Amino acid sequence: MRWEGLTIKNLAKEQNISLQKIANHIGVSRQTVNDWIKGQIPKGNHLITLCKILQAKPGDFFSMNDQNHITVPVHRTRKTAKVNEDMQQSALELAKEYELLFRNETEPHIIPVIWIKDRKDTTALKIANDLRRLINGNDNIPIDYDGAFKLLNALGITAVFRFFPEKVKAYAFYTKIWNHRVVFVNNSTNIIDLIFPLLHESIHAIRDGEVTENGFDKEEEDFCDQVASYIQFPTAYVEMVYTAISDLIVVLQIKKAKDFCTKYSHSLYGIVTRIKSIHPGFDLNVGGADTNLKKPFPSIGEIILSSNDPGDYIDKISALSPNLSKMIIKQLDGMSYRKLGELLGLSNFLDVKAVHEELLKFKKAA
Repeated sequence: MRWEGLTIKNLAKEQNISLQKIANHIGVSRQTVNDWIKGQIPKGNHLITLCKILQAKPGDFFSMNDQNHITVPVHRTRKTAKVNEDMQQSALELAKEYELLFRNETEPHIIPVIWIKDRKDTTALKIANDLRRLINGNDNIPIDYDGAFKLLNALGITAVFRFFPEKVKAYAFYTKIWNHRVVFVNNSTNIIDLIFPLLHESIHAIRDGEVTENGFDKEEEDFCDQVASYIQFPTAYVEMVYTAISDLIVVLQIKKAKDFCTKYSHSLYGIVTRIKSIHPGFDLNVGGADTNLKKPFPSIGEIILSSNDPGDYIDKISALSPNLSKMIIKQLDGMSYRKLGELLGLSNFLDVKAVHEELLKFKKAA
């Protein structure tokens, strides 16, 4: 077992208790507490008192082995952005803010893991069809953002909503925290842009054994892209769009395709790419049209933060990520406003105290 001294600092910060106050309660110097944080193990009686102050168990300050309990985040970056060390480190720091939340949730959801090693097209299609059936997807229409979150929930994956640091150039990223599979969602992402990354990251989550040490494997990324594309755009729908636009002149092809995109809330680029995968001779440049198509659609952050009513906010979070809301409500006792705001990314948008009070009502009613 390894002593995790930083847990003292993290718990103290979460509960708004100063290190000096901890030292005074235990009857030691502030430097002694600092030594514990840096790696020195407290004496037995000091550890017991420390646990009482921080509302913790002795085991909370020890890890069973030397392995990190957060895997290296896996990304499908925005556009041409490249995965680099700074991005990985920044994403990892964001994930670490949730380590205590997931560690205290001792029983992670059991979700399927796909151990299939080959990355053939037929394999990608089979996985996609199985996952669409899991959420009762209609084979004649594409998956929208609600459907993408529904898939995450069906797989037991926890979605976390935050505005990403500038260095994390991604719409979403997957990581595993204390064996919980987690997808972080960038609140600034347009819902049209969000669907495909959510599906992509859900594939990473269920192909957990295929995550590489450095968090990036181009072949695996491409395979996850392929599966996600099959999930989002079933073949029957792709053929329907192709039949409707294939014989039109270019300007009408774009206009007609945009009509489908607007009706079913998906990107123009995505459907054109999927058509081309089936009909290689089809070629339609939609860059500018795709950008314009997305403008009327909100970001996921605008959706969940659209109301000043804390009850409405909680309803939206609970619908999109029930795992997250359940964990927070379960661990709400003793959670500071600062920590709650951090976990929900609410510091600049909602009165965290009002949200806390609303969550207490949910907890009492449960």
